[in-house]
Amino acid sequence: MTVKISSDQFGETDFVEVLDEPYHKPYIRNSCVNIFVAKLPRNTMTMYHRHNQNTIYVVIAGSYCKTQILGSNICGQEYVSGDCFSGEYRTEPLIHRVECLNESLTDAWFVGTEILQEKSFVSDSIFEHTRYIPISKVNIPGCRAYRLKLASNETTGTHLCSFSGIFISLTNGQLKITNEDVQQRFPLSSGSIEKGYVTWFDGPVQFELQNMGSEMYEAILILLA
Repeated sequence: MTVKISSDQFGETDFVEVLDEPYHKPYIRNSCVNIFVAKLPRNTMTMYHRHNQNTIYVVIAGSYCKTQILGSNICGQEYVSGDCFSGEYRTEPLIHRVECLNESLTDAWFVGTEILQEKSFVSDSIFEHTRYIPISKVNIPGCRAYRLKLASNETTGTHLCSFSGIFISLTNGQLKITNEDVQQRFPLSSGSIEKGYVTWFDGPVQFELQNMGSEMYEAILILLA
């Protein structure tokens, strides 16, 4: 849906909802989240689009961009591969557009997760594991994000994840995955996994991940209350 703003400050400007913006492709939708994949080629600009749900972003491929909030000046922005950050847009919606610059080494590539539920965790210590490092730049009520790093042949060991969430692969890899409970399985099988792969899982799940490749494997884990 296209919406037109008319005011003395902005003049007349069209914008669309984020999931209607052509470069933001809906990927997974359920009652808890809307997940979209945004790929923006170099020398290309999005339409003005509105974010009105709290959103977690994961940068799959770093890029140099310009961003412009409606009514504000254009600002340069460098996005770094593997970065993960959030925006609270439910109470203060964001309308902006983004341009991936021609001098960027790669096209821009993001995974965005809109958080639809409004639950909260009852404790701050919801998931503690030496291989999963909390990401402080994600600070949305009812959500936590963690960075997983596994060197070659390293394993997480068998661990219990009590919450539902999203698993996003930051690198290509070869994983061995062992599910401890055949009734509630982690939705990945042993074998190759591609950079940018995204999956939703219903918790609780108990499983083990082992990096069978020769390079460091990295992923982002997002948990919901």
